[in-house]
Amino acid sequence: MRKTKNTNKTVLTKKSRIWIWVIVAFVFGFVVGYATHYLITNWNNFFAVCSDGNKPDAKGCCPSLVSCPNGESPDKNGCCDGEIYTDAGGGWMVCCPDGGDNCFPPVDTCVLPIKK
Repeated sequence: MRKTKNTNKTVLTKKSRIWIWVIVAFVFGFVVGYATHYLITNWNNFFAVCSDGNKPDAKGCCPSLVSCPNGESPDKNGCCDGEIYTDAGGGWMVCCPDGGDNCFPPVDTCVLPIKK
């Protein structure tokens, strides 16, 4: 920055103005890039609705549509009350009733929403 001879005004040099525009362009590019990334990655959740009318959760699932036979929601492993999350071998996990051999796969806790 330099001062003019006749006034007390400060005048930016050409080099200073260029650097200001470079910084402004960088900040603008960052903001536009982040907004674009956010919109692209969350586009489906903006317009998705669960069949019960609720919005999907952060994972894009409709947990309010998942329930056990008694009407309650399954636990984090997908097992209902009275069931134990058990390793069936070979990488398969199942839910088994207490003291029973009638095992079955866990309830899918992610029901996908309907896209508008």
